[in-house]
Amino acid sequence: MKARITVGLWLALVLAALGVADHFISSGRSIGWERNSVRNSRARWAKKPQARVAIFGSSTSKDWLPEGWLAGLLKVPTATVLDAHINGCHQGCTWAEVREFRRAGRRFDTVFFGTNLFQLCEFPHTKRVLQQQLMVPPGDVPGLLGKYLHAQTPLLYMGRLLGISLSGAYGDTAAVRARIEKLAYDDADPRARAVRRHNHWRWARQRPIQAEKPPLSCEYTADSVALKRAFTEGLLGDLAAISGRVYLMLLPDRTRSLRDPEHSARWAQHLALHTALAEALPNVTVIDLVTDGVSDARHFRDGFHLNAEGMKRQRTLFQQRLAAAEGGR
Repeated sequence: MKARITVGLWLALVLAALGVADHFISSGRSIGWERNSVRNSRARWAKKPQARVAIFGSSTSKDWLPEGWLAGLLKVPTATVLDAHINGCHQGCTWAEVREFRRAGRRFDTVFFGTNLFQLCEFPHTKRVLQQQLMVPPGDVPGLLGKYLHAQTPLLYMGRLLGISLSGAYGDTAAVRARIEKLAYDDADPRARAVRRHNHWRWARQRPIQAEKPPLSCEYTADSVALKRAFTEGLLGDLAAISGRVYLMLLPDRTRSLRDPEHSARWAQHLALHTALAEALPNVTVIDLVTDGVSDARHFRDGFHLNAEGMKRQRTLFQQRLAAAEGGR
């Protein structure tokens, strides 16, 4: 019995030490671009508690759609338009965000959510799970786990969710690496010399910049889009519950400049899937910005963000498609 107590005491001390170390390394779970992005977004939302129009999604949803311009188009005050996007926020992240909005009782007259083709594939990354863990209300965790069952490797997502919940450092290893790098290689920091003596910290050095890669795409097989489809279905259902009108914007990316049959088929599947999802809900309407939309590679500043000329062209098409959707009501 005494031996068991001793082992239990040592185990408790080890876990406590690990907890203290984790708290220090992650600065109390406060460091990292993704955490700050969510934190800053929440602060932005809190400033407009009476907003009646909201733009959800990632930067590709919002960069080309300024609040003032949209307010003028809808003939509403700019103060009533909420920038609800988060950079890098794909379907799972936006689903968690909207669940948080719904739990808080927020409602809108009109909401917009945009998605690119590449976003329908999983592209597993710890930041996706981190975003979801940061925002999903505790009561919706079972629903999140249910969504993970649609993934190609469900246990990977579930394990990451558990690990991030237990460890702040595990939640954003890139931020931890950057902090160790600064500590180890910043000559202005007197602690750097001591840390540099230990060669095993060299993994913290930043990797060299890679050459530009081809634009992301999505194979659009049933398995590859199953997880994001499940998130999209839940997201649209929640948006329809908190808003009178939901506009699902289908956004182009640089693969639109590729004229090969494979990508043409992928885009056709993309349009068909979202059209079917929208038709299942009475107050959800597709705004197709792909057909007749920006398709010249020169109008993109990277694989999926538009440059100034591309934004101008997309706003013109958006205005036409929104007017047609409004006129059809």
